[in-house]
Formats: sequence, C-alpha cells, structure tokens
Amino acid sequence: MFAEMIRRPYGFLLLAAAIAALLCLFPVRTQEEPDGENTALQMTEAGMAAGADLAARTGDHCMLHRTTMYLPCGHSVQQRVQLPAQLRGLTRGALDQAIGGVLPGAKVTGFSADEVDVTIGAEIPCPLHWVLADGEDGMLHVLQNRTGDTLSPVRDTDVPVSRVPQEERAQLERGRVFDDVQELERYLESLSS
Repeated sequence: MFAEMIRRPYGFLLLAAAIAALLCLFPVRTQEEPDGENTALQMTEAGMAAGADLAARTGDHCMLHRTTMYLPCGHSVQQRVQLPAQLRGLTRGALDQAIGGVLPGAKVTGFSADEVDVTIGAEIPCPLHWVLADGEDGMLHVLQNRTGDTLSPVRDTDVPVSRVPQEERAQLERGRVFDDVQELERYLESLSS
C-alpha cells in the first residue's frame, strides 16, 4: 500500500502528511524537574512566587505602578509615580501590611526593589462619566470624579427630586451614572417638561 502511494504523483507528500498527522496524536515528552513540579511557579501562602527573594526591600528610587479599577463603569486608570516615602525600605510582607494605611483598599500585585504594582478598586465611576444624585436640599445635583478619588459637585440643577419617577429615586440616592453630558442633559430636560 505504501509502495503504491509513493509511485503516484504527490504520493510521497501524502504519505509524509499522514505520518505527521499520526505523530501529532502522541504526547510530547519534556524534561521534567526532578520532583515533577515546577518550583519557580509555586505560590506561597502569602501569594508570593516561591523562590522570590523575601529579603528584598523597596529602594529609595522605587516606583509605584498604581491601577485604579472604577467598578461602576469598568474603566481603569494607570499611574506611575514615586513610591511614597513611608513605603520605602520595606520587604514584600511588610509592604502588604503597610499599604492599606497609605493607599486605602490597595492590594499589592507585583513587587521588586525597583517597582511595586498595586490595584485599587474604586466604588465611583471614572472621570469620563457624570453622576446625577439627589441632594439634601431636595434638588438634583451633577457630580463628577475630578481627582480620581472622590465625586465633586460640578453643577446644581433647578430640578426637584420630586419630579423623578418613584421607581428611579433609589438609583439617584446612590447616584445615576451617565456616559456623556448630552445623555445627562436629555434626562434632565425630560424631567423638566
């Protein structure tokens, strides 16, 4: 059968393709670690890679790579700044314990003497969005994230909360997020008419 295939035009190529396809079915053997485990990828209970230098300390010129995840809108902002002075000279374990006092809600996701990576989850939308909320004065107010950390009032409206349909008022207590100012203006106009 193989002899017949080789004699046909392109028969040799068909035979080579069939052998290659069969070889793909066999598992590939690799050289394994002596104990069968890859120790470089194992994680310790503290979440650090095994084999990491636990004595390493953040240096004087260490940079902080901060990723803020804005949970209501799903956007994120990254900043790279100098590591605050109170976090310099710390080991990974000490940094894990101290980071919350300096950056509330931060989790260390990467560590070296030259750079620390942290992620912070923010319960407010990013600066690209507008928030409409009810105020203590009974009127609607427009807020925006201008600092990256807090919502600040940017405009007072002349629309009373009483004009908002009852089923939407609970949402305004938390703040209703708008993707752009035109959408916000249309909503306010619909309440005014």
